[in-house]
Amino acid sequence: MARVGIVGAGAVGGYVGAHMTHAGVDVTLVDAWADNVQAMRSQGISVSGMQGAGSVQTPVRALHISDVSQLVREQPFDIVFIAVKSYDTRWATQLIAPFVAPTGCFVSLQNGINEESIASVVGWERVLGCSVSALAAELTAPATIIRNSPLGDSKKWGLRIGEAHGQATPRAEAIAGLLSHSDTCKVTTNLWGERWSKLTINAMRNGVCALTGLTGRQRDNHEIARQLSISLGSSSVRVGRALGLALEPVGGLDLDVLARAPDDPAAMQAITQMIMEVANARSDAQRPSMGQDIGKGRRTEIDDINGLVARRGLEVGIDVTYHQRVTQVIKRIERGEVMPSPDWLHEIVA
Repeated sequence: MARVGIVGAGAVGGYVGAHMTHAGVDVTLVDAWADNVQAMRSQGISVSGMQGAGSVQTPVRALHISDVSQLVREQPFDIVFIAVKSYDTRWATQLIAPFVAPTGCFVSLQNGINEESIASVVGWERVLGCSVSALAAELTAPATIIRNSPLGDSKKWGLRIGEAHGQATPRAEAIAGLLSHSDTCKVTTNLWGERWSKLTINAMRNGVCALTGLTGRQRDNHEIARQLSISLGSSSVRVGRALGLALEPVGGLDLDVLARAPDDPAAMQAITQMIMEVANARSDAQRPSMGQDIGKGRRTEIDDINGLVARRGLEVGIDVTYHQRVTQVIKRIERGEVMPSPDWLHEIVA
């Protein structure tokens, strides 16, 4: 796989692209933010990791989305990572698809579950998914990324790549090798279970930070916020199981324990301890992507995270009231009708 394209050079796309480039992979980064593109061109990408882990400073090749048409004069990409927001998936895939080899493939490197949107453009046979299991990062300025979580290891993989059909394939192994330049990566034969497991982590954490304005560590140290997170996670696990998915341990949490926690004091104590261990391993400034979006006045992925859990929960008869309430509040914040505040917690859990 000689040529790699990454559409979306934000925290995750930029982080992965910087490390691949630094390792000698032929990478082209495509982004819609002109300031980010200009900074990447002039100074490269700077990544700072916790205690230096995952840090890199490297020149990169960057194109603005308006410049993509020039790729017609080049060899096509062998693999493209889609790393944009969930709601931008379809147009981003359509933008880059003409410049990918007929045998090339597309990998969703996103929150949410967006493989179907990509497949609607290029066909299922060309689509893989990657669960970003342990990587927390933030684009703090153009071409400047801070990693707020430790690097993964064999017990807590940073990334998990898989085929939609659930078989381990040579191309999945090859892509895992590319991703391993940025963090630990393994090939999974349970992509959909992995996807819903990561969705559960996002659904229990991201929205709570977005509506309260709290950082990740502040959220987990706030009793009501932590209890809401656990309730959101528990119901998401139950929805995933009702859909027939085999969920995987992710984010340092045992999802079996998480599912039982609201009704089992021992499980509640155990999952609280796990949550606090994860919180204490991360940077004080770590803020999930949805909280970052609210802080920057941008649209969030709420419809593709808590909104998705709510829609699927209604289909299978699981109580998803908290997911619905979180979604409603964040939409009001997005529209500028109200401001983020911990006071929302009392209204949601009332």
